[in-house]
Order: sequence, then C-alpha cells, then structure tokens
Amino acid sequence: MYMEEIHIGLDDTDSHNGMCTTYIGSRILKDLNIAIKSLPELIRLNPTIPWKTRGNGAVAIRGFSNSPVKLKKEVIKLVDRLKEEDSNPGIVFFEEDPRDINKISKFSKTAVKKIVNFEDAIELAKNHGDFEFFGNGRGIIGALAAAGYNFNDFTYEMIAYRKKKRWGDERKINEDSVWKGAEKGYPYVWDTIDKKNNDVVFTPNSPCPVLFGIRGDDINEIKKVRETIKCEEISMERIFKTNQGTDEHLQKINSIKNIKQFNSVIVEGKVSSEPTTLSGGHVIFSISDKTGEIDCAAYEPTKGFRNIVRKLEPGDLVKIYGSVRSKPTTLNIEKIDIKSLEKVYKLENPECPKCGKNMKSAGSGQGYRCRRCKTAEDSKKKIQVDRDISIGKYEVPPIARRHLSKPLIRFKRNSRN
Repeated sequence: MYMEEIHIGLDDTDSHNGMCTTYIGSRILKDLNIAIKSLPELIRLNPTIPWKTRGNGAVAIRGFSNSPVKLKKEVIKLVDRLKEEDSNPGIVFFEEDPRDINKISKFSKTAVKKIVNFEDAIELAKNHGDFEFFGNGRGIIGALAAAGYNFNDFTYEMIAYRKKKRWGDERKINEDSVWKGAEKGYPYVWDTIDKKNNDVVFTPNSPCPVLFGIRGDDINEIKKVRETIKCEEISMERIFKTNQGTDEHLQKINSIKNIKQFNSVIVEGKVSSEPTTLSGGHVIFSISDKTGEIDCAAYEPTKGFRNIVRKLEPGDLVKIYGSVRSKPTTLNIEKIDIKSLEKVYKLENPECPKCGKNMKSAGSGQGYRCRRCKTAEDSKKKIQVDRDISIGKYEVPPIARRHLSKPLIRFKRNSRN
C-alpha cells in the first residue's frame, strides 16, 4: 500500500494547570495509524516569552500514512479532546519536509531565540501546508517552529507518563533508585539529581501527565537509568530527540547596548559594581563595556551559585550567559565564564623591620611606630589579597537550570558540537 510522507507540528495544548504537549504527541503516535520515520522531536522555544506555558516546548512528528486526510482529521479530533480547556493549541501538517523550506527553517530558528510574529506563522503554514488551531491559535507559532526545526546539536529525553487516575496526585518514585540510576548514567545522563542541593530534579511540579524525564546524550545510557528506577505504574513512555541542553537559545552579542528584552545572550564585560545581596537572597551586580552597563542577577533559586557571584570584584572580566525578561533590564545568569580577575589589595599597618611585629598608629597624621624598637613608617602597607575564586566557567545547579541551558559536563567532554 502506498504511504505518503507527513510532518506534524503541535504546540500549546497545555496550561499552567496541567496537560503536556509531549503527552498528546505520544498519544498521536500510540493511538493513530502513522508509520514513524524518526524519533519524535521536542523543541524548546524562547524561554523568555511572557505568555509561554511551563516549558515552552513544541513537538514534531515525522512519518508516513496511507491516508493523510483521515490522519489529519484524527489528529485534530484527538488534540481537541485532550487539550487543556484554557489552552490555545496549534497544529500544522506538511506533505513535504518543512525543514527544507528556507523561510520555515529560518522562522524556526528565530522562534528559539527571539520574538516572532503570529501572522507570519499563519502565512507560512497556509502557503506550504495545512493547519488548525483552537482559542487564539498562538500555538501555531510553536507548531510551525517544531516542524521546521533543523538541529545544530541535540540530546535525548525519555519521558514516562502517569496513569490518568493518578494525575494531580503525589508522584510515587523510589528516590534511592533515582540516585542509583543517576550515578550509573553520569556523565552521559544529566540533570536527574542535584547533588549539591540533595534533590531529585527530573520530575515536574505541576499536575501534568508526566511522571519523570531522563535527559542525556546517549539513548542506551538513558535506558540503563530507566531500568534502575522504581516507580508507580506508568501508562506509556517515549524517547524524544530534543534541543534541550544545547544553549540554542543564546545569541552572541558584541556589545551591551545590543541586548534586548525577551532575548537570551552571551555577552562579555567588566564587573562594574560590587555584588549586593537583596532581600529574598537575590544577588545583583553590574557589568559594563564601552557601550553601556547592565545589571546581572543570580536569583535565590540558584542556591550555592550565588556564592561564586558574591566573590566577584569590580574590574573582573566575565562572560555572562543569560536571559532578559524584566524591565528595567536585568540579565538572569545561567552560566558565567570568568576570563580574568582583578588584583585586590588591602592596607595593613607596616611591619617593624627589626622585630617583625605590626606597628601601631602614632596618632592622627603622625604615621606608625613600633613601641618596642621605636622604628617608624609614614603610611600603611599595600598587601595583595588572595582571591578565593578561579578563572573558568561556573553554572547554576540542576535545580535551577533552564531546559535549553547547556550543562558544563557537555562542554567538558567530547560532544557532537
């Protein structure tokens, strides 16, 4: 029987109250008659968008069907039945690979890094394929971006889904088995646990269908971790190819003045103000270059990472990886690369050249004197202070890491980059 190629993009079926777009994508693969061409794809889009749902993730499915028209109707019907009531789903369908269409491919890359236009998404979907949406239809943006996404770098995530009767209940997972699995899979499987904060981080906090997600670079290692984990009965599980952990959202910016709201950037500058701890535990400092200055923040959820930030001094040269959401503009730090450290000095009373003891003040404006040897000096001595920090890269802990942010372990070992 003749099979026709079909590419499906799907987004915004969830809300802050529940559901998950990957779940509906997995149900499409499980329930409907589609021959899978490749692993389904989970594409995380611009994490700074203010109207995004929880993880801002869209799904692409690529396969073959002997009845594309019927399949499209079934997909639309399934999405309509499973979507969250207050969601705004979008679905796109293509009979040719949208990744080969230059305008769609460019749109997709832009959607990961910047703000994109809803009308542009509708026009592209209309000109090159079919589409359907519900509510205000904003999900068309993510659906198109996922369908047209070409990977520069990629990782994998195995997602396990709960039985529907357990949605919203406390997740039942044996934590000892998670720690054991995480140790077994590392460094090819990461962000399952947070060692420093003694926490399991591969489970969501929302009442969605997801029980857990295991992320990594090697499918076989991910499967080994999965075999170790003891948990409640699951309804299904699926491995996605994804842009998570790739830093795909970051743009290299050559000057601070070019940083824009709702963008994620890599920018270099010198520390221009001492780090200050605000109420709530957030740590703020500024960096500057010839074009301007911007505040940088290590927020309370980054925990021990803030201790690194507190050790910075004016004059230190740093490269910041981070995102801008708020006004006035503040750069939310994901990683920091300390390029050079300014020399720091302190003033101490001079030592007596005869006995080696510190001299004492001889009175206002009268210099310093050794009471024992009667030697004298005019001023204090400048002493260089050892900096309790080293040049190199530092990252927020897994408990605070964004989906797209690339873990340092992927920098440190050989990867596909």
